Amino acid sequence: MQKETLKVLGNPANMDWLIQPLQACVQSKNEGQVSLNREKRKSSDKVILLNCLDDCFGHVFTKLWNACFIPEGYDLIVVIPQQCAWMVPQEVAEIWAVPVTVSQIGKGLGKFDDQIKRALEDFSEVLLHPGYVHLDHLKVPLEKVLKLKRFSLPDFLVKTPRIGIVLREDRFWLNSRFLEFLFLVCKKTGTLEKYKFIFLRRQRRLVLQLNQVLEKHFPDLEFYVSGLGTSGDYPAYIQDLRVDEIISENELSRNQIYAETQLVIGVHGSHLLVPTGLAAGYVNINPRYKTAHWVEDTILPYTGRMQHFLGRKLDQFSSPQLVAHHIIRIFDDFEYVQKRLNE
Repeated sequence: MQKETLKVLGNPANMDWLIQPLQACVQSKNEGQVSLNREKRKSSDKVILLNCLDDCFGHVFTKLWNACFIPEGYDLIVVIPQQCAWMVPQEVAEIWAVPVTVSQIGKGLGKFDDQIKRALEDFSEVLLHPGYVHLDHLKVPLEKVLKLKRFSLPDFLVKTPRIGIVLREDRFWLNSRFLEFLFLVCKKTGTLEKYKFIFLRRQRRLVLQLNQVLEKHFPDLEFYVSGLGTSGDYPAYIQDLRVDEIISENELSRNQIYAETQLVIGVHGSHLLVPTGLAAGYVNINPRYKTAHWVEDTILPYTGRMQHFLGRKLDQFSSPQLVAHHIIRIFDDFEYVQKRLNE
């Protein structure tokens, strides 16, 4: 792309999500200076720089998986948003954290290039990591990133049933064709913030209905809501773990609850990667406009039929009763399925 004219050279694939963010960044009027906070864990001479800056958390997370594999003869430096620094593996030589939220990355980082260049003068050799985003998660030691062990499957029926639903305030479970259409119109016209109370009210009603159905089947159920955004409230019998901001030092305590959860529920795109990286299984509600990104939102470490048994993907118009049906069947069938798969 030519900087002066913003003209795209050639005909690259994935124009929308690759080229448009670059154009927006070049056009950014951000004249302030974003600081680079360096955490030095060991002295290094030859390094590889892994750039995990991205305005999509899922991309930050999956790029960071590369930090689990450090080539011999080099040390690794990770550049990452401050709110995600808690995930950097211990073996990394330096963390270069940027004190801006993930969503602000796409707006440009003032005078950031100069700081990077000065920092790189400390090393005799610097290589740039390609930052693969589609590594095989079955080969990635995710405990190095998440700092916790996943829910132990032998405890699935031993522990009290715990189910959580991960919510977000710009993507909703609506189970209504009209409201889904209205939601997409609001997104396109930039009026979502004005009318989101409509969608929040509908989603809250569905969550309460789901909880009601599940409590009839699981009298000792522990049910919670989590996610980004704290608008509205929930009854006291539903634990509310929602936050207004992701703060690095607070994430481990919240993630510990995911690691003690049999099943997490969420709409595709509601930040399910970490919860599904820790819980035993999930039910993922998928909007049809996200079909192209079907495999990007969840992770389970199982192979074969257990992957399909504990990882359920349902249509966006699924009712609380249908979601509850799948959850109940997972619990009711778990012993039989695990026994047969281990024969």
